Order: sequence, then structure tokens, then C-alpha cells
Amino acid sequence: MDTPEDRSREANKLRKNGMYKDALEIYRELWDGQHHDGFTAAGLLHCLRKLRPINEAMTFADDIAAHYPDHNWVNLEVAWTYADYVKGMAENGASVPVLHACGEKALSRNPPPQAVSHIAFAIMRPAKEAKDWNTLAAWTSRVDPSLLSPAGMKLPDGKEGWSYLARWYHYRNMGLIGTGRAQEALPLCRDAIEKFPNQYKFFAYDLATAYAGIGEYEKAAETFDELCRNVRPDFYHLFEYGKVVHQLGRPEEALALMARAVKAGQRPEFMVGYFMEMGDIFKQVGRLDAARDHYTLATAIRMRNSWSVPAELQQRLNENGISSIEDSVEELTYRCSRHWSSCETEQGSMTAQYEREKPLAEGVVGRIYLGHPEREYFFINPPDADGYIGFKNELTWAPEDRSLVVFDVVPSFNRKKNEWAAKAVNVRPMDDTAAR
Repeated sequence: MDTPEDRSREANKLRKNGMYKDALEIYRELWDGQHHDGFTAAGLLHCLRKLRPINEAMTFADDIAAHYPDHNWVNLEVAWTYADYVKGMAENGASVPVLHACGEKALSRNPPPQAVSHIAFAIMRPAKEAKDWNTLAAWTSRVDPSLLSPAGMKLPDGKEGWSYLARWYHYRNMGLIGTGRAQEALPLCRDAIEKFPNQYKFFAYDLATAYAGIGEYEKAAETFDELCRNVRPDFYHLFEYGKVVHQLGRPEEALALMARAVKAGQRPEFMVGYFMEMGDIFKQVGRLDAARDHYTLATAIRMRNSWSVPAELQQRLNENGISSIEDSVEELTYRCSRHWSSCETEQGSMTAQYEREKPLAEGVVGRIYLGHPEREYFFINPPDADGYIGFKNELTWAPEDRSLVVFDVVPSFNRKKNEWAAKAVNVRPMDDTAAR
């Protein structure tokens, strides 16, 4: 007959081989039969944690932590159980304050640095989404970035996704900027741009926001300008760029950028705060009807979603004599869209000329995909970067499909989408002396 020691060794072997269910049965048998010690307790908890009955694991973790307060393996398993619990709560939509409190309790178990990172990342993403900058800054400060991998997961298209280290940089930047410590974020932003070119769009935005946070609006505008030339900007990039330009005393240009942002196709609910800000700038430049329409649209969106009307918006309604709103969100959006089009028209010719004058990049290397012979366009994909469209009628030679080529990137206006993009031009062989 096997002794408890034999059964314990068998359970340990099963656990190490990943047979957690079989190991758990033996550990339970030993525990219920009072043939246990700290190693049995830790092994049982490890199996519970791997099999993910997390509530049972948490109850058992608290129990054995009291029985074996000085047992290293017990403390390690308890710490990781708390880490898994925090992650599970985050995945189930727990609020940031609840996650923060649970994370603090987990830290009281003195978890190893790897478990601290596990806990922190479970909390940081919800904190970022909730714009809880204090919580975000607090948890990024508890992570040791030297332990994080700089290698991102390979995506189906062969490109590299976000690494844990890149995510930490982004969260750290946002936490510092959001808590009024933008000066500290500047070197991190620059470092991240160099380290993670695939996430350039995010870190360039962080850098521009950090400059704006310390009042360096000229540098912020230059960074936003470069961002918009190098990649296709998101709607919030354009709007924040507009806010920076407004700070520089160029309200008409700011409105043109903001108009591009709000015409990007996002749901009105995502931009409700933007409309009030645009109303203020319209009022500043004397376009009072446009200001009223934007204040009314912001209010109508809030009413439709049963959201409260902030005091500052209510004040603007009162100042403009707006006591009731009868038009729908769709009607008001259409009315505002006419103001947006007028903003873009006023700034369009000047912006178009400026955009055409400056190439985005020269001497870029990439692989050309010609596609069907009757197709009028082709694509060139540089390594670890977004691809560029080009047009076959602009080719001066006959490249081989999927061959490496050198090309330049210039701005290109997409009339169908009414927006600026980029295209490949001056395509030449890799051994061309024109390659730079």
C-alpha cells in the first residue's frame, strides 16, 4: 500500500507533467486525510489555479496563507493566485477601484516581480480606458521594465504586434502625462519611438501630447504634423492636433483639423466632448450660428443617451438662449456637417499646396506585389511597416512580381474618401544607383 509520502511524490510528478486534474485528486485525498504539509498545500493550490476554479482557489489560498505564513512555495502560489484573480476580475469587467483594491491586497502577499507585472497589466488596461491616470501611473511605477520582453507577438500578416515592454512604455507615458508629469514622459516617448517603430503612431502621439502638457505647443504641432505625414492619423490625432494649433493662435486652421476629425465616421457618442470645444472656437471667430449648432448637437447626444448635461455646457445653452431641443441628432449632425465642409474648403487650398511640396520618405525598400495584369495599381510592403499603393501607369520599367524595389513616398489625395493618404512613386530596382 502506498504511503502518504509515495502519494505525494506521485501527485508532484503528475503536476510537473501538466496532469493537473489527476494530481488534484491525490492532493485533495492527502489534504482531507490530514496527511499534508506546506508542499501539499502549495501543490493543491497550484492545480486549482491551473484548472481555474478561481473562487475555490482564492478561498484555499487565504486558508493556507494563515497556516503556512513562512513557507516560500505557499507564499509564491498564493501570490500567483491573487494575480490570476485580479486578471479574471478585469476580464469580467470589474471597476478600476475594485481592481486597484484587489491588486493592493495581492501586493501584501509580497509577490515576485513577475507576478507584480501580471497584476499590473491586468489593471493598467482598464485604468487607461477609464482615463484613471492616477491608478495607471501608480501601477506602471510598480513594474520592472527590465523584466519585460521587447519582442511582440507575430501577427497573421507576418508583422510584429505589441510587446509587453512597448505596452508598458505607452501606459507609463499616458499615466505621467495624465497626472501632470509630462516632462518625465518626454525621454520615454523618444526612447519608445526608437525602440518600437511598428508602434510609431502611438508613441508619436504620446510625444506630441507630452509637449502640449508642458506648454511647448510649437514642438507639439511639429510632432503632430510629422505623425500625420508618416501614417494615416486617427480622428483623435487630428482633433488633438487642432487643439494645439488653437493654442498657437490659429483658430481657423484648428477648426479645419477638427472638422476632418469629426468627419472620420465615428459614432457621435464618441465625439460629444469635441462638439462643445468646436462650438467655443466657432464662437471665438464670430460664427455664432455654428457655435449654437454644436452646443445643441452635444446636448442632443447626451439627452438621447440619458446622460447628464455638464454645468459648462448648460451655461453655453443659457448664454445662447437654447431652452429646448426639437431636432434629432441626425438632423443636427447634418447641419453641423455643413459648417465642417466650409472649414475644410477655407483651409483646403493652402493645406493641399503645403502637403504636395514635401515628400514623406525617400529611398524606402519594400517588396512589390503587382497583382492581376489588368489591375491598374500595385502594392509595396516595406518590412515591418504599413504598405503603400502605387499606380502602374507611373512605372518606368517592368519590375518582377514580389521582387525587392526602392521607392519614394509622397502625399496623395483620395477624392473618394476626401482625405490625404500616401502612395509609392519613383519605383526603381534595388541595385539602382538612385537608391538613397
